[in-house]
Parts: sequence; structure tokens; C-alpha cells
Amino acid sequence: MMRRAKTTVRWLLIVALVSTIVMFLFVRPAAYLGAIPIPILFVIDVVLGLLERQSRATAIREPGQQSISKKEIELDVQDAGILTGLGIVFLLAVGTFIIAAALFDWPLVGAVATAGFLLAVLINIPYLYLFVQEAERDEREKVTHQAPEAADSEEMHR
Repeated sequence: MMRRAKTTVRWLLIVALVSTIVMFLFVRPAAYLGAIPIPILFVIDVVLGLLERQSRATAIREPGQQSISKKEIELDVQDAGILTGLGIVFLLAVGTFIIAAALFDWPLVGAVATAGFLLAVLINIPYLYLFVQEAERDEREKVTHQAPEAADSEEMHR
């Protein structure tokens, strides 16, 4: 799951770099818009790399282990929650940018998109937590149905 997320983030980094170059060549006043997500995407890529290294089977599996452990289930559930949160925040950012680009002149788009994004996040804070919790619950159900022996051992630990 984390490897797929890292691939997506790296593609977004490529798109941001190319769009920055193209906008610098053709629409110079708006060139900064393509560069805004680059540092953010870079930080996300580093964090996803750390999470991916922690969740590798070679890092958390015991030698000779045949079934999925509780630790593996918890890491998978945590990864699903993180990716859901990042996905929702990304969609809010893209949505506010599209709305700002459609309604305002290029010099104002960055400021309006930032204000709109912060307002959207502020309004959706109670729902973001619920979305993440729901994604984690769904992932836990999916993983425990794929590995019934892990679910049985999880029930014994409770």
C-alpha cells in the first residue's frame, strides 16, 4: 500500500516540476503555482518512505512465521488511515485550486486557493476523523477476513 502511495506521490512530483517549467515558459506570472506543491510532496514522499520501510514484511516478520501477525494488521490499518487522510486533504487542495483558478485572476489564485483550502479543512475537521476511522475499520475487516488465524489470535488477546 505504501509503495503504491510513494509511486503516486512521485508522479505528482514529476507533474509539478513539469508544470512549473511549462508555466515559467508560457505564463510567467503563474509559474509559482506549479512550484507550491513540490516541497510538500517531497516531505510526503520522505514520510511515506519511512512508513514503507517500517511495514515491509522482512522488517516485521519473525523467521518461519506463516500467518499474518497482529503487528502486521495494525500497521496495515494505520497505513490505510494515513493514506485516506492524505487523499482527502489532497482532494480538498485540488478542489480549492480549481475553484480559485476558475474564479480569480492568476496573481490572486495562490492566496485564494490557500484561504479556501484552510477554510475547507477547518470545516471538515470533524468529518476527516470519521473518514479515517471508517477506512481503518474497513481495512481491519478486510485483513482479518483474509487471515482468519490472525483474527482468532487478536480475539484471544482482547
